[in-house]
Amino acid sequence: MIHSDSMHQITLYTAQQKPVLEGDLRVFAVQGLRNLAGRFPGLKIVNHALYPNRVEMLLDFQRLDEDVQRVVQSFKSEVKYLAKKKGFGDDSLWQWNYDDHWVTPPGR
Repeated sequence: MIHSDSMHQITLYTAQQKPVLEGDLRVFAVQGLRNLAGRFPGLKIVNHALYPNRVEMLLDFQRLDEDVQRVVQSFKSEVKYLAKKKGFGDDSLWQWNYDDHWVTPPGR
């Protein structure tokens, strides 16, 4: 499998790493992931994993002229919006920062 030079392994943690991404909040996180590609044409979600206290995404930015921070913020904002709409009142769903690791393509 050939990867582009623009692959990023992103890890987003919930506030205080609380295990809250279950039930409806997990559904909202899945919906947010699905909507990323529509919001950012050219972005490819290569892989993702949802855990109660974090979301991990492997994103390919090869055909997207956008920065990682904007994509991450869009995802976090959408999940938070869906949660508030459903009645979840906690303002601090996500940690402010996130982990971003550039993934070296195999064979380089």
